[in-house]
Formats: sequence, structure tokens, C-alpha cells
Amino acid sequence: MEQRMEMRGGGTLTLRQDGPRVCLEAERPADGRGLYKAWLHGDRGGKFLLGTLAPEGGRLVLRRTLSLGELERAGCWPQFWAEAPLAFSFQPSGPSRGGWYCEQHPERLLADPVLKGQVTGPMLCKRGEEGSFCLAAPFRPDRPAALTALFCLARVERWEGKAHLVWSFDGAGQPEIPKK
Repeated sequence: MEQRMEMRGGGTLTLRQDGPRVCLEAERPADGRGLYKAWLHGDRGGKFLLGTLAPEGGRLVLRRTLSLGELERAGCWPQFWAEAPLAFSFQPSGPSRGGWYCEQHPERLLADPVLKGQVTGPMLCKRGEEGSFCLAAPFRPDRPAALTALFCLARVERWEGKAHLVWSFDGAGQPEIPKK
């Protein structure tokens, strides 16, 4: 049985129960405003993060398959609603030369083949002077970090209450050592 519902914040969530598993697909228009996260909210107060929607075919999409038990333990089954709020805005929050945007292929900007291989998808990017740029990725201590080879060169910045690792690169795509 397939069920489709509107998500608060825009877009739709389609779910299909397949025995003890539930296949979920969140989708919303790609508006270029930033990163969106899909959440389930149980009618009894549970909350479950499905993940971040990624660009695909001009839209933002997220696909997950979860067990019914996992959703029940999170308090998000059988009664729930879904939302896809803007989790990170690409609009700069303060004065800057350029705003943050979603770089679909950040590996193209990097000179080192090891670093290119550690890029697993789109990252936030901000251009600077003379071709320099910064890359940023959300950081959670319980998840693998992006660009692990450069972890020690990252600085942590908070945007909208969430920690992000930020790396600076020169115009040739080489990492810059922090000056502080």
C-alpha cells in the first residue's frame, strides 16, 4: 500500500510498507535557498530525522528504508506527520564577499587526488579573493567527518545553531593553514 502526504515546509512524502519495512521518499522543488532536512513527527511527541534532501533531476530528493520497529521506537508510527524545513540557508548571515552556495562537484576545485577521493557529494562553498574559496560540511561527532585528511585544518563555525567544519583553499585548490 502506498501513501502520499504533504510535508510542512513544502514537498511530499511517499511511503510504501513492505512487510516489516517502510520505504520513504521525500521530494521538494529545488529552490536554491539552502539545505532541507526531512523529519517525521509522531502524534505522541516522537521525532525522527530522515536526512538531508539531495539534488536530483532538478528537485531535492531523499530515499530511506526503515524498519517498522525503528519508527515505533522513535514514536513516529503509526500516526505521524512530516516536515522539510530549511536547515541551512545559503544566504550569508553577515557581510561577506560572496554568499555560500551548494557546490555540486567540490572535488573539481581541489588539487590533491586524495582529497578529491574523500568528497562524497555536494558541499557548501564560498568564493573569496584571487580564486580562493572555502568548503563547509555539517559536523556531528557521532558521524564520519568530511575531508578526514584535513580534519586538523578545519575550523568550526555555527550556522543556525549547527556546527559545520570549514576549510580554506587557495586559488590553486591547495588547503591553507589557518593563521590563528
